[in-house]
Amino acid sequence: MFFNADISAQQTIAPSIKWKIAAELPPEKGKDVSIGVAGPLTGVHNDVLIVAGGANFPDGLPWNGGKKKYQDEIFVLQQKRKGNFQWLDTKAFNLPVATAYGANVNTEQGIAYLGGENESGISKAAFLLQWNKQSEKVEIRNLPDLPIPLTNASAAVNKNIIYVAGGETLNAVSANFYSLDLNNTAGGWKQLPDLPYAVSNAVMVVQSNSEQQKIYLLGGRKKNTNAVSSFYNSVFAFDVNTKTWEEKKSIPSPKAAGTGIAVGKNYILLFGGDEGTTFNKTESLIMAISNEKDEIKKQELIEKKNKLQVAHPGFKHDVMLYNTLTNEWKQISDIPFDVPATTTAVLWNNCVFIPSGEIKAGVRTAQILVGKFSKKFK
Repeated sequence: MFFNADISAQQTIAPSIKWKIAAELPPEKGKDVSIGVAGPLTGVHNDVLIVAGGANFPDGLPWNGGKKKYQDEIFVLQQKRKGNFQWLDTKAFNLPVATAYGANVNTEQGIAYLGGENESGISKAAFLLQWNKQSEKVEIRNLPDLPIPLTNASAAVNKNIIYVAGGETLNAVSANFYSLDLNNTAGGWKQLPDLPYAVSNAVMVVQSNSEQQKIYLLGGRKKNTNAVSSFYNSVFAFDVNTKTWEEKKSIPSPKAAGTGIAVGKNYILLFGGDEGTTFNKTESLIMAISNEKDEIKKQELIEKKNKLQVAHPGFKHDVMLYNTLTNEWKQISDIPFDVPATTTAVLWNNCVFIPSGEIKAGVRTAQILVGKFSKKFK
């Protein structure tokens, strides 16, 4: 059943959105049902939605001793008539290595997946995942390795050039900004001017400001040494001609690990995201546990942290609209389902899809959310 998201306050410029659950991820090998994954490779190529890899806790939540497991299975969703969806039989399809939290971006040549992490650590591998319609098989085309290993980075594409921003390295959060021309991959990755701030888990999209296409970097967070993480509501736009960053109007509240897309000629939509309140409280308790010498007090702190994570309220449900012409933000609706973070929203047939992801601390969802626009954005 569809739920209406009323946005009458901007009815003249923004279509309404109807949300439903399009499908749920198939079970992983050896499981009866899927618990979902965080940080999957996801995107659309040749008119199918692909969800692959990701990480979850199949044997129990982390505060109960569960261990994070990185996945390698590839699932392919096909859209049938009348808005129905069907998973294709892809049991033989697997990624070269189990992986999660890489930067995703849709390109005409396939879904670019950049960096990420697995049980061996942070990766600098890059590749294109492609759907061959004729053979109905997933094909993988390797790209040049990233200059450095990165996880939780952000990616966008302008024409045939992929951009990768920020992310986490082994010891720090990155402010690096790179580009790769898909028509000249032999030329390798190019170093661009640093981001205005070191950041991971940001949203990055390409959108016009009526004069030219710019690359917008929105929100995110940064791990800090001996302090809680910083959560950002910053917005910056990169001019590909002058190679400069310009600060724009901030998001009304901090947003990290949410999803976003460019729509119409000059709009950006952000879906959900983490404002950091519970995240920072958990970090504070982890630091206190690490510094506490008294074993009884340490155990009390551990129990307090576990209760905080169990009671995690989930992430924001709001849909925020940014107008690149007016440089203004407005909340236009709420999503009536659990809204996942640490995944990637994609446009497909005038709908936005938000596949799987994390819905609260340690908890994933197998749901594939779809929001159908009442009409196209102008």
